[in-house]
Amino acid sequence: MRVQLLALTIARLFLNTGLRMVYPFIPALARGLGVEITAVYRLVTFRNFAGLLSPVFGPLSERYGRKPIIIIATLLFALGCLIVVVWPAYWGLGATLIVIGIAKVIFDPAMQAYIGDTVPYQQRGRALALTETSWAGGLLVGAPAIGFAIQTWGWRAPFVWLGGLAIGAALLLWRTLPRIPHAAHRLLTLRDTARTIRQHPVIWAAALYTLLAMCANEIFFIVYGDWMEASFALSLASLGLASGIIGGAEISGEVMAGFLVDRFGKRPVIITAGLLNAAAYFIIPYTAVSLSAALVTLVVLSIFFEITLVGGVPLLTELVPGARSVVMAVALAAGALGRAIGSLAGPLIWEYAGFRGSSVAATAVMFLGILVLARWVKEFSPASLPAD
Repeated sequence: MRVQLLALTIARLFLNTGLRMVYPFIPALARGLGVEITAVYRLVTFRNFAGLLSPVFGPLSERYGRKPIIIIATLLFALGCLIVVVWPAYWGLGATLIVIGIAKVIFDPAMQAYIGDTVPYQQRGRALALTETSWAGGLLVGAPAIGFAIQTWGWRAPFVWLGGLAIGAALLLWRTLPRIPHAAHRLLTLRDTARTIRQHPVIWAAALYTLLAMCANEIFFIVYGDWMEASFALSLASLGLASGIIGGAEISGEVMAGFLVDRFGKRPVIITAGLLNAAAYFIIPYTAVSLSAALVTLVVLSIFFEITLVGGVPLLTELVPGARSVVMAVALAAGALGRAIGSLAGPLIWEYAGFRGSSVAATAVMFLGILVLARWVKEFSPASLPAD
């Protein structure tokens, strides 16, 4: 599995870089297009709403197999990146972001279900944590490279590189992943998906938790690039480097999550880290007096958020083992809706209440999400899980 996990992580790194690159570089993209920053915020919201299609696309790997869907999603991402290269306009960027968002919601449930099929639950936290390092890698590796590319070749350059690299990743996956046969009873229709969701209320609770956690993070992160640039007068290269530092912190959190949840239990670790993450959201505005203080607090915040989020993934994969991709697709859709709500609310809160208002809102929403998880998202042993 090491080679397979590495290939999946590399492919997911490119997808996550394409997804995350807009946050620190929203001002640069707006300048390149000659539009207001708020116009790019709207495109991010449209992209996030594309994630609501996850319950439609998520079960595709149940019908056609994990490997083909993983590869198709990677190629779709490459196609999406190239749209804005040949159509360098506002709606060209919008189309690129939306296709990237759709590719992401196809890729992730299939990949997570693949790992759920092949890795025992006792070791699944570490396996999923490895692939989740690609989320942090989108900032640690991707952001400095994106900042350099934009500054050197222009705002479209990162999409050219990402498109080409994704095609190479698809070839790597084709050579690396074995095709695992799937049983006939796993050929799910949309009606089957809806029935599974109705029969297992824990899916709704998990979806609500994911929605709230992602909403809190989006309220904060959609404006943090603007806040950093305005507060500390950072250049594109410096902003990319600062984002890379945050990405390094996220990788630390993801690695810690993999070991902590397998050793100390999924729920206790998630609840503790989530509460500490909420506290970090509240503290961050008071660090604006110093770039060093702000970066240290952002590092701490990012570590706790990643432990919360990544620690929850292996828990979700075992809620309904007979329909893992359905559970993960619903959770992914809920996360996308949370991002969409956060990307709508974040700029409004930032405009009317300042960064302190953004931090208070993120704190409250994250705390509510942890309460939902603590109350309703229970960890089941395989023997106690409901029949599929």
